Amino acid sequence: MLSIARGKQLIWFKKIVNENMIDISKSLGYAIHAIVYIATKPDGKLVRASEVARECGLSVSYMMKILQALRRAGILESTIGVKGGYVLAKPLKEITLYDLIVAIEPSREEICYLSTAIGCRFKKNCLVRSLFGDVNDKIKLYLQSVNLQSVVDSIGDKICIFFPQKHAV
Repeated sequence: MLSIARGKQLIWFKKIVNENMIDISKSLGYAIHAIVYIATKPDGKLVRASEVARECGLSVSYMMKILQALRRAGILESTIGVKGGYVLAKPLKEITLYDLIVAIEPSREEICYLSTAIGCRFKKNCLVRSLFGDVNDKIKLYLQSVNLQSVVDSIGDKICIFFPQKHAV
């Protein structure tokens, strides 16, 4: 898990993620890695999907789905053709973790969705959902407050752990 210096909030967030209280998909994890990798490139340099897939250890088709979702969400821009590829559509400081969740899992209404995870027959009137609504709101606000520039800054020179051939952004 990436470390973001935010005091007690970060410790709390890491704890609930590490204890599997929040379901973070593999696609979301790969989306974060892909964005950080693309950010290691000089401004405006297009990065091919095959390159990102190779660096993340994924098939090109799976990475293409992730990159296309990020493009549809306005996080990436793409150029088609032999010299085409992907580039950030906006600065990292304007992209939040919540933006990535919405891009990769657009049908997800809640971050902490216990009642839907167990297939609750009560749907919107679920007691569990009403009890955890405040938790969901707090998690959502936290994710909206964490931008990817702060994630990259927290990695610093350790970027080489994720992408050994690259330097810090």
